[in-house]
Amino acid sequence: MKYVFGALPLLSTVSSYGQDALKYRFQLYDEEDGRIDVESHYLDYRLEGESTSFSLRLAVDSLSGETPTGSHSRSDPDLLNPTQWDFSSIEDERRVVVTTLEQEVDEYTLTFEYARSIEDDYRSSAFTGKVSRQFNQKNTTVTAGIAYADDTVIATGFTSIPFDRDKDSLDLNLGFSQILSTNTILDLNIGYGHSEGYLADPYRLISDTFIRNEVLRAREVPENRPGELDRFVAKATLRHYLEPANAAIQASYRFFANSDSIEGHTAELKWIQQVNPRLSVTPYVRYYQQTKADYYYPTLTGTGIVGHGSNDGSGAHYSSDYRLSAFDSLAYGVRLAWDVRNDLTLDIQWERYEMDGRSSGTPDIFFPTANVISLGAQWRF
Repeated sequence: MKYVFGALPLLSTVSSYGQDALKYRFQLYDEEDGRIDVESHYLDYRLEGESTSFSLRLAVDSLSGETPTGSHSRSDPDLLNPTQWDFSSIEDERRVVVTTLEQEVDEYTLTFEYARSIEDDYRSSAFTGKVSRQFNQKNTTVTAGIAYADDTVIATGFTSIPFDRDKDSLDLNLGFSQILSTNTILDLNIGYGHSEGYLADPYRLISDTFIRNEVLRAREVPENRPGELDRFVAKATLRHYLEPANAAIQASYRFFANSDSIEGHTAELKWIQQVNPRLSVTPYVRYYQQTKADYYYPTLTGTGIVGHGSNDGSGAHYSSDYRLSAFDSLAYGVRLAWDVRNDLTLDIQWERYEMDGRSSGTPDIFFPTANVISLGAQWRF
């Protein structure tokens, strides 16, 4: 839903509501020290009818670089307190198609979306349905949604699974949007999700040590995560237009928790400054903190857990994936949007992303620092 009031141009990206639109965006995510690079291309087309709209998105993500496998090097002279860790070179491409159909029926807006994603080692089909209704002279909007994803992890010569594995996810969402005043909007959203099947990363390993012939040796086994996962998310966003400054401020807080004992907190603050009728500048900062998963270990050495390598969700659970550890991240950047003409908008965005670990034993080199550059163009007709 698009609201019509003074602050709207400052509170969102350029709107194409009521108009057909074609958008293109290029994004480069570049981790330092030879880590992961992701080059993304997005093409969006939106066709607006009197009460029906159709959207199509095509996306291609090309990924390359190095990432930690989660295991330490067998050549490390100190296997009990390792300082040398294995990294793996990866290269992949993801192709995505998303189609969206919206239909207005009286006070209701019905939305159906289908997304298909293809990678060398992953397939995903996702279906989403939403219904929105406006109340209180269109000052209040309530939205309910349901999404189902049917995914397949494909076995390759580089994965730890000998055959393809399935993963299913179901997500429910409820949203509430309220115009509090001429210049203020409050959005509240809560969601619940459940996933089951193969939920591990087929490339992640974890190290262990054992004694053979009175000699300490090292080995690696595939990680083994639970076969089911429940998650909960809640988010609140407040947007307010400051007339004297011809600017808007947007503040949001997001809470996340799952059955792996991870809790995450995200706080974001944006300042949208309208420099002149055609140019806006948006600096922002975002902070995230999470606790570790209850089965996260940098290594199995000293835990008393014997890695069984079954990788099927049964038995003891363990993973050395640094993304499941306790960590903080900070992102900050700026976005410039320029209305070249009434029907053409260009934008550029730069972001700095920094990640720092808080789990004992997890090496600092696992946590990346990245720069993100985005370029976009939108033509409305």
